[in-house]
Amino acid sequence: MESLLAQVPLSWTCAGIILVLYVTSLVVYRLYLSPLSKFPGPKLAAATLLYEFYYDVVRYGQYTFKIKELHEKYGPIVRISPYELHVNDPTFYETLYTHHSPRDKSRFLLNIFDLHKSTFGTEKHDLHRIRRAALNPFFSRQRILRLEPVIQHLSRRFCERAEDFARAGKPVPLSRGFSCLVTDVLTEYILTESYNYLGKPEWAPQWHRTVRSVPEYGILAKYVPWILPALKSIPPSWVALVDPGMGMVMGYYKACEARIREIMHDKERSVQKAKQKMSTLPTLFHELLDGNLPPEEKSFARLSEECQALMGAGSETTTHALEVICFHLLDNPDKLQKLLEELDRVNPDRKTSLPLCELEKLPYLSSVVLEGIRLSYGVGTRLQRIAPTETLRYGEYKIPPGTPVSMTAYIQHHNEAIFPDSHKFIPERWLDPVERRRLEKYMVAFSRGSRQCVGMNLARAELFITLATFFRWFQRIEIFNTTREDDIDMKHDLFLPRPGNLQTEGLQAKIYL
Repeated sequence: MESLLAQVPLSWTCAGIILVLYVTSLVVYRLYLSPLSKFPGPKLAAATLLYEFYYDVVRYGQYTFKIKELHEKYGPIVRISPYELHVNDPTFYETLYTHHSPRDKSRFLLNIFDLHKSTFGTEKHDLHRIRRAALNPFFSRQRILRLEPVIQHLSRRFCERAEDFARAGKPVPLSRGFSCLVTDVLTEYILTESYNYLGKPEWAPQWHRTVRSVPEYGILAKYVPWILPALKSIPPSWVALVDPGMGMVMGYYKACEARIREIMHDKERSVQKAKQKMSTLPTLFHELLDGNLPPEEKSFARLSEECQALMGAGSETTTHALEVICFHLLDNPDKLQKLLEELDRVNPDRKTSLPLCELEKLPYLSSVVLEGIRLSYGVGTRLQRIAPTETLRYGEYKIPPGTPVSMTAYIQHHNEAIFPDSHKFIPERWLDPVERRRLEKYMVAFSRGSRQCVGMNLARAELFITLATFFRWFQRIEIFNTTREDDIDMKHDLFLPRPGNLQTEGLQAKIYL
């Protein structure tokens, strides 16, 4: 026994020496021997992920802004971690995000949501191509035009509910209402089933706050990937006791899963009975089950994750764009008046719905939408891409195959050489058709290439119809208890752009009837 005790300190000492040697050799390799060692950037970022962890987790979503500073110091290409490069050069975007060569995603970034069976969460290019091909027809422009009556109806319902707040003498929580509106559009379209969030009391404040904060849980999961699977294993009723908002979100996903089970059950019974369960249009999941996907791609687990990814990706990004555009229009009455005059020329009856095809032809409304998309960024974080077999070239640098390389919409959209006064809301910059075509090359809120946002047509339809309906419906609207610094502008990158006040209710307004 004494000999064993005597050996314990020695074993610990050996373990300590081995650990020190391992860490030292790893740091030496990363700094001097790695294929990425020739790229400029801070040595600490090259040596350890703790550098990124500090700005991401400890500083709560500040790494995007730090990366912008690193480019100012080191130039257009920077090594931002032991494994990753970041590029700040708009001319390189089409090379990195391309249709013409395979591009994988980084598992590190995908850990944020733990939805690896979804199209959004697919790591490998070949599998993504199969999954994306099945989604594309459902989100084509032709299919979205068939959805227009639903968007028009829900936009009018949104205005009717806003009137209820106004009649009660309450400020109208517009961001919360936009979240409910977009959620109802998605459930109607993807599941042909309305969960009527627009009809919920006070527009379901817990829902809006929690859905917006869900990606915040994933920031830590990038570095500790077992966290989200562990959380998902906890019964929803337990979660609701601790966090009612998160319980509501989990309940929503359970309702979506129940709908998918119903669709799969009907499909197994008979095609005819499945059709009897449908409303006016087949659901996305009817089409996926009827399509040419391999059998393993039609499992309940995969379809469930697909549903969660589509609902998550399509809700708060569009909500944020709506609140950004509405804030800037209300903050710039001259621009709002210009928009209303253009809309009135189409039809002076402001309670009449205007067709999407006509709205999209309006120069100033289109410019307002483009400028709002530019200032809402889509997602706040960088999007990594990997060329699995290709050596990418940037200037004198050769980027080894398999290297995650990223660019960021926030940084590109604030490139002053392309967008002068980039932090100002200036729809007029888009009015000239030739200039618009030039600027659109640098607009990347929906990303580009083979992994461009599948819901782009749907998001644009929601923006055009909702903005036209809302601003024609009400004659007097004033911003209430909302500032750009605290409630609108991106100050934290928590995957979604988040403002300085993380507890904000978003855009609120006083509406006078």
